[in-house]
Amino acid sequence: MTQSDLRIGDLARHTGVGVATIRYYGDVGLLPEAGRSEGGQRHYRPSHVERLMFIKHCRELGFSQDNVRMLLTQADQSDASCEDVARLAKEHLEAVRKKLTALQALEMSLEDMIHACRGGQIQNCRIIEALAANE
Repeated sequence: MTQSDLRIGDLARHTGVGVATIRYYGDVGLLPEAGRSEGGQRHYRPSHVERLMFIKHCRELGFSQDNVRMLLTQADQSDASCEDVARLAKEHLEAVRKKLTALQALEMSLEDMIHACRGGQIQNCRIIEALAANE
């Protein structure tokens, strides 16, 4: 192990990604296999930190695991065109916008239910009535 190598716990603390998630990313091929000590401990290099931070950022932005895999494949090919990446980002943006629209409709529905509530007893609760409606 060199000074630049990290054990999995150190990698987890450094990146904010859980140990189980790091192992999972390795198992599914998103994170390259780590070197092993004679005792079998995983040892990660600075390149693992960079790749894991890339994966983490993609996941925070809501990209699926398949999309992350595609983005990593593209990122590994420095001479590749970024058209596929741009297309994927545009598709993801559209999906995010659709989710936002659905969330805004949900917000309005909840606000309507809350404003309809007059307090009192549960038998007259407008929120319960609205939730029970099959519309």
